[in-house]
Amino acid sequence: MGTWDTGPFDDDTATDFANTLDAAEPEAREGLIRGVLVQTIDATGYLTDCSPGRGP
Repeated sequence: MGTWDTGPFDDDTATDFANTLDAAEPEAREGLIRGVLVQTIDATGYLTDCSPGRGP
C-alpha cells in the first residue's frame, strides 16, 4: 500500500523521484528535474504522477 502526507517527501512518488535523482549521474540530474517541471507545466487538471517518463 502506498503512503502519502502533506510534506515534500511524505509520499512514495516523491521518495521514488528523490531516489532516482540520487542514483543518477550528476550530469543527468538537470534533465530529470527539467522533464518533471515541463510535465507539470503542460499538465491540465489534477496532477496524479509526475515521475520521470510518466505523463500526468
